[in-house]
Amino acid sequence: MKAHIEGGEPVECDEFEEAQRGIVLRDREQGVVGYVPYEKLEYVTRTRTPVTSSNLASVGYDPSEEALEIEFHSGGVYRYRNVPQSVYQELLSAGSHGSYFHENVRDEYDYRRIR
Repeated sequence: MKAHIEGGEPVECDEFEEAQRGIVLRDREQGVVGYVPYEKLEYVTRTRTPVTSSNLASVGYDPSEEALEIEFHSGGVYRYRNVPQSVYQELLSAGSHGSYFHENVRDEYDYRRIR
């Protein structure tokens, strides 16, 4: 998920909970990663879809940037650049998400770790 904050960068989180005057952003590994008062919060978006895989936890795609995000069960999140939307769709529909990732994404696209 990403919490979009008025005038600021989106904040990556795994979940959020309502607080008295805002939302508390949480990460599975780090615990609380932030607090956003309601008056500063624009919106929260789900950035990845959970998948059934022994290696991958969730996958997401940003068509405006042609960016594929992969979250691993280890907790790492990686963003792959210049990935066609068809690759994302094939990944979601693959019989084995992990095998498809290793055969078609892993060494094919530039990436950076975002968490």
